[in-house]
Amino acid sequence: MRQLNTSSNTWLIYALGGGWGHLNRAIALGRIASRNRPVKILTNTPYGRYIEKFLPETNCQIFAISSTADFETTCTQVQQILRETDYQCLIVDTFPRGLGGELASILPELKTSLRVLIHRDINPEYVKVKSLHRFVADCFDLVLVPGEGVEVPLANLPCVQHTNPWLIRSAWELPIRQDVEDILRLNPLDRNSKVVLVLASGTAEELSFYGELTSILSQSWENVAVRCLSAEKPDKCPENLWVFHWPAMECLQVADVVVGSGGYNTIYECQALRIPLVAFAWPRLYDRQRVRVQRLVSANYEAGLAQSRLVLADSLETAIAAVCSELNLPVSKRCRPGYDFVNGAFSAVFAIELCCNFTK
Repeated sequence: MRQLNTSSNTWLIYALGGGWGHLNRAIALGRIASRNRPVKILTNTPYGRYIEKFLPETNCQIFAISSTADFETTCTQVQQILRETDYQCLIVDTFPRGLGGELASILPELKTSLRVLIHRDINPEYVKVKSLHRFVADCFDLVLVPGEGVEVPLANLPCVQHTNPWLIRSAWELPIRQDVEDILRLNPLDRNSKVVLVLASGTAEELSFYGELTSILSQSWENVAVRCLSAEKPDKCPENLWVFHWPAMECLQVADVVVGSGGYNTIYECQALRIPLVAFAWPRLYDRQRVRVQRLVSANYEAGLAQSRLVLADSLETAIAAVCSELNLPVSKRCRPGYDFVNGAFSAVFAIELCCNFTK
């Protein structure tokens, strides 16, 4: 049996990738794990700089690699950190070989570290081309599927464990409604107004699209408050409608309907809180947003979960129509926020701890 490093109980989380998903997933896990050990997160997302002031409360140390660094520089820095940092457990988010393949040569060297893969859904063609079934079986001790279903490409590996989705907040941590209304600059005297939240992230083109959508929605109804949550103000978004708050999950409970992407965070946060979501499945090299949305639409339908309404949109027109349909529902059929969800990050931490203890 392989012996783990006993000089350190640190967990190091590899969370490279350009969007919010990798970083938020790492923090969701790390903030819970850090109650019993140091946690370090390696990231290169450009969004990292927007949440620096919030990082102390996560109790995680961030290793930030510049999002503008070239391929070779990024790979070299990652390998240097992995070789020079003392840790008991390496947790790799989504990309078993690393975002640029930089982990392929170094993972076999880490003989005294537990190696865990966070298996978010990923393009099966990538899995096939890179022979990831064999690679993951050889290089990882544990594979955690964070709520992505049983049809993910590596689900048949014997070391796989499934959890509920990993969320950046548990139900008891969410702020009260009045505080959220203050964050969003909603009129406290107009409690009868409905609220539409547009969660904007992605490419410059996608941000501009969300900005235009926010503007159109704000002009469509008199008794509806529209806000756009984004790290940067999207083009075409009116200044008075733009808000940045992290984590966005804290704001969702006041929404009558959310418009956003089919990405991991948006989908599972809305599902957890039972907030209706109009989702766009943006094209990504590795993330199958359309597959995620369609899987959950089918699952909700089969389970009769009308309170977890999820609609796939493919244009401004279909999104506006879906929002309108949701807002026009009678009171008896509207969704109400739910706070009985289970945060899978807790069971993920427990699974890793068990694996660490078993391998010692």
